[in-house]
Parts: sequence; structure tokens; C-alpha cells
Amino acid sequence: MDISTVAAQTLGVSGMIMAVVSMQCRSNRKFFICQEISGALFAFSFFLFGAWGGALMDTFGIIRPEILRHQNGKRSKRVLAVLIAVLALCFAVMAMLSDEKWYLLLLVGFAQLAGTVVMWTQNGKSIRMCQLFVVSPLWMAYNFLLPVISIGGVTTELINIVSVIIALYRCRKSGFTE
Repeated sequence: MDISTVAAQTLGVSGMIMAVVSMQCRSNRKFFICQEISGALFAFSFFLFGAWGGALMDTFGIIRPEILRHQNGKRSKRVLAVLIAVLALCFAVMAMLSDEKWYLLLLVGFAQLAGTVVMWTQNGKSIRMCQLFVVSPLWMAYNFLLPVISIGGVTTELINIVSVIIALYRCRKSGFTE
């Protein structure tokens, strides 16, 4: 394994740690901050792998929670429309410039679209259910199908699934926002 692969795998494992921490946050604000850090680590990891689709979608994944976090509890349809437009622009750039297979690009594009729409709702349970049934499975497939499997990425999604199940059980009575 060369040094860039080792660095990419190390960044992916670091991103995994932050993603797992985010799933245990009761506060949506803390959840979004942890997701931003995780996204930045994974974006750098994918960049080092040469996985441009993952790098660009994770860069969008840094911007999205930052915008949502600063909405002060109010979500407008215009903000969602802008986020979807930015995501579409990122996807178009990714499709034009990346030499990745089209189905890999669709996996991460749809995962980010689903995550964007559900995060806009501010519903902690819905966010975690979408993570469990849509976002994690799509990202897991992407991480597994890369020419060099992202150990941190695949492991993150496996742990995210278990972590979401634990969070759903743990917060079943009290909810997710304090």
C-alpha cells in the first residue's frame, strides 16, 4: 500500500469516528457539526483515493449541515430549493469531470439528495431512519465498489446502521431534540 492510500484510509477511519459520534447526539445542532467534520475527513479521503464523486458529494455534505444549522429552527422551501440546486450543480460537475462509473455517481448523488431533504425537516427520527434505510446503504455500496475499497467508508456505514438502531432505541421515549 502506498502512502496516499494509507493516508486516505486513515482519514476515512477518522471520518468514521465523527459519523458515529453524530448518530448519538440528541441535539440536531451537535449532530450537524459532527456531520460536517466527518464530511470534511471523508472528502479528503476520497480525494486521495481519486474518487471524485465521493469527494464532491462529501464537500456538499459539509455545506449542507452548515446552512441548515444556521436556519434557527425555521426551514423555508427556498432554502431547500437552493440546496437541491447546489446539489444538482455539484452532480452535473461531477458527471462531466469524473471518470467514475455512472452508477457510482448515482449512488452518492441520490444519497446526498435524500439526506438533504430529510435534514431539512429537522425531525431527528426521520433523519436517522433515512440514514438507516437510504443514505448508509447507498454510501456503503459506493465505498465497497470503489477500485480501492474504503475501509473507513464501509465500516462507517455498518457502524452507522448499528448506531442508528441504538439511538432509535435509546431515545424512543424522550425524542432527539432537547
